[in-house]
Amino acid sequence: MAFPDDSNPDTSGPQDDALFDEFGPVTGEAPAPSAPAELPAPHPAEVRVVELEQDLKELRDWATRVAADFDNYKKRVDRERQEQAKFSNERVLKELLPVLDNLQRAFEAAVRNSESPAIVAGVELVIGELVKVLRRSGVESIAAMGQPFDPSVHDALQRVETDAVEPGFVAAELQAGYTLHGRVLRPALVTVAAAPETTSPGAQLKDIE
Repeated sequence: MAFPDDSNPDTSGPQDDALFDEFGPVTGEAPAPSAPAELPAPHPAEVRVVELEQDLKELRDWATRVAADFDNYKKRVDRERQEQAKFSNERVLKELLPVLDNLQRAFEAAVRNSESPAIVAGVELVIGELVKVLRRSGVESIAAMGQPFDPSVHDALQRVETDAVEPGFVAAELQAGYTLHGRVLRPALVTVAAAPETTSPGAQLKDIE
């Protein structure tokens, strides 16, 4: 009994014909890669949303800066109003200082001349009341005697050679000084101590010869 030769079987058949019809003939080369697909352009509505969000961010930043500037303005106005209220009576208070000076001179003269105790007590009482009024308004006296000379609060009329006070310190107060809420209302008139000039013994001997 003879058998057909099976060494090269025929692989063609109905199934292979269907694959050939669908995909075409098989070749040895790989198919070339296709170009990447382009992304679709954003929708105009999305672009508009991004623009509006950016505008909103800029508007919020601007509103924040305006609010900060306005807050600083209010604080500055409040400070200026307080300063104006504190120093609004500066001129009147300054004009009262010579009155206080005269009362103090009258008191010292009354004590020196042994005036009636009632007069001395009366002048002292008036001085005390005036000082209270000045202090309630923010007026304070400036320390001078025995203090280092300070040109910001002291007005030096002259320098005096003396051993009683350290050089550069106030030797005498000629007129009291005052401040108003820490600001100089009237500087104190003072004399400043200076070291006495000394002549060397050699110089004295030379002058004698």
